[in-house]
Amino acid sequence: MSGSETRQRIVDAALACFLDQGVRHTTVEQVRRAARVSNGSFFHHFRTKEDVAEAVYLQGLEAHHAELLEELGPDRELRDGVEGVVHRDLAWSAAQPRLASFLLSPIGWSPPRRNPRITAASRAFFTAVADWLRPRGWTGSPSLDVVVSIWIGPAHEHTRFLLAGGETGEEAAATLAFAAWRGLEPLMSPSHRMES
Repeated sequence: MSGSETRQRIVDAALACFLDQGVRHTTVEQVRRAARVSNGSFFHHFRTKEDVAEAVYLQGLEAHHAELLEELGPDRELRDGVEGVVHRDLAWSAAQPRLASFLLSPIGWSPPRRNPRITAASRAFFTAVADWLRPRGWTGSPSLDVVVSIWIGPAHEHTRFLLAGGETGEEAAATLAFAAWRGLEPLMSPSHRMES
């Protein structure tokens, strides 16, 4: 087994352990046994349990961001992109419920604010979103974090509801996508609002 395969086994095993009992109550030994790797293999890839938690989070974050950015092509109209991101966000969460669960509500753990790789991944995502929005009417106000919260915040709340065992009708994605558009439309310049 290659080093990258071993590392991925550890990450996958850690995700299962973290979702089952929370990061705080999971031990390195439990992750190592679940991954079926030796102490040497584990510590070759990770120094601590926190390192593994950060790796799980970063992997999910990068996969999620890449999925959403697929909707923001250079020729994509504003409304299509806004609604497409909501649909893609919900579809990704449905297809990756374990990663979505860890990203949205990791039990007993918060992603570190000073991890340079997590910070860089978030910065790259927000830069790409800002670069896509500017030529479509976003002036920089309100701030991008507010725009993104209006845009996909409700979809994330709905995903939390579903991950907790809630049931939903098929119209939920369309309703949330339309609501995101209606929330963002007034924040764009008048010339772009007239397009739709």
